[in-house]
Amino acid sequence: MTNTTLSDVEVVLNVQQPTVPINMGTLAVFQPASANGMKTYSALEDLADDVTDSEVQSLARGYFAQTGHSKQLVIISYVDMATALKAYFNTDWEFATIAGAAPVVTPPEGGGTRTANANDAMTLSNYIEEQMSRFYVVGLPATEETVNNTEKIKQEYFGNKRTILFAAGVDELTAQYAVGALIGSLGNKQVGSITWKFKTLSGVDPADYNAAQVAKLHDNGIFTYVNKAGIAQTSEGFTVTGEFIDALHGDDWVRASMETALQKMLSTTDKLSYDAAGISQIEAVATAVMLQATANGIVLVNDETNAGKFAVSAQSRAQSTADNIAKRHYDGLSFTYTRSGAIHSITVHGTVEL
Repeated sequence: MTNTTLSDVEVVLNVQQPTVPINMGTLAVFQPASANGMKTYSALEDLADDVTDSEVQSLARGYFAQTGHSKQLVIISYVDMATALKAYFNTDWEFATIAGAAPVVTPPEGGGTRTANANDAMTLSNYIEEQMSRFYVVGLPATEETVNNTEKIKQEYFGNKRTILFAAGVDELTAQYAVGALIGSLGNKQVGSITWKFKTLSGVDPADYNAAQVAKLHDNGIFTYVNKAGIAQTSEGFTVTGEFIDALHGDDWVRASMETALQKMLSTTDKLSYDAAGISQIEAVATAVMLQATANGIVLVNDETNAGKFAVSAQSRAQSTADNIAKRHYDGLSFTYTRSGAIHSITVHGTVEL
């Protein structure tokens, strides 16, 4: 991964299998247009003045209808998806989707009527995968046709563990509303405090699917919205590869928080000496981030010690290369942690005594 942000800190997060600070809940809507542009909105009424497309409006209604949604919704107008991603990837959003094709007044000037295509979706999905951060969310109507095409849909995004496929609503408009509702309701919760399964979304109707259809969706990395025990709820909380959204979201939080905390330390310290004292400061900042990640529920707590299962290691100056010392670059900090996980199903064993 190439560090394209304006920062002196790069955190390379290597997720070891096997296991299948920053605004982490903002949704960016990529909308085809005649020019590139970006604008943020804090209320549905503000967006209505600029955007007339019915899909984008439906998505925004779902987003802002949820309690606890992020303070802003981002609209990114684009002519070429790859160009727009290079320009706007490192702005303030965590989730992305594609919607709409109607003219946009602001942004960009002049509007446009260009429509999205399959290449745009794959470009966005693949770019997020290459960067190893953020999520692409695809809204699918909860219809029989979607069930029949599950294998094909999964194959399109094969291997892209940061692509979310959510089947809800009866058509494209209600599917877009459901995407907005999903991110608006869950994306901005404290990272680590929730799982994305079992959650009720305001304004979304449960799908008319039977158990076999839901199972087929799940087998192909798609989750939906159903009624269980009389409660409308998300049927699962994973991406197309089976990775759980909350686990990956937690990884993003750790990386973003680590980068932010270390950059703040560099920017507010008169001089960070290349010796035991300076390196200890780096280690202390990293440890503080991991302690917070544990408190948030991202990191597993050891039952015996009641401490987070993480380790932070900082190499000494003597272990640094002469070249790094000469360039004033330190690359001796590393950390590992165990994800906390969650329970998504229960099997109960009972005995009847006669």
